Amino acid sequence: MKVKRTISSDEFEVEGELKPGDIVKTRSSLSIVVDVYHEEPEIIKYLDVPSDKLRSFLPDIMERGRIAKCITLFCDSPPSPGEDVSIANTEEIVLLHTKEGDFSMPYLSLLIKKCRDRLWVVKRHLERLESILPEQKEIIEIIKSEIEYEMLRGVEI
Repeated sequence: MKVKRTISSDEFEVEGELKPGDIVKTRSSLSIVVDVYHEEPEIIKYLDVPSDKLRSFLPDIMERGRIAKCITLFCDSPPSPGEDVSIANTEEIVLLHTKEGDFSMPYLSLLIKKCRDRLWVVKRHLERLESILPEQKEIIEIIKSEIEYEMLRGVEI
């Protein structure tokens, strides 16, 4: 998997098979996948031919790309297009959240702000942290209940 494009200093897109909630790493950052969509090939923009006809003649070129939008949790420098991306392992996630023995989530407010309409991704991330860091379960439960409250507050009956 590789970085397809950089959107801002804390957002980028990756081409590959990822799902919302996955934690990915680049050379100098750890990020969370917040959305996945399919992108039509560039050739469609330039040719005045229906995409169905192109697919019948060029099936390998006409495959739709699966693009994952990522938000950076920790970053020394923003990733650049073409940079390799892989799924982060548990040790890297634990290291990010336990600085000098203390539990820390410095990215939480930014993540909530960026995922305002997708708070379930944040909740899923917290559930994963709960399983990885059982000693921090009480703190994570409090944060998770606030997220759930925010989700319910946005629902109109």
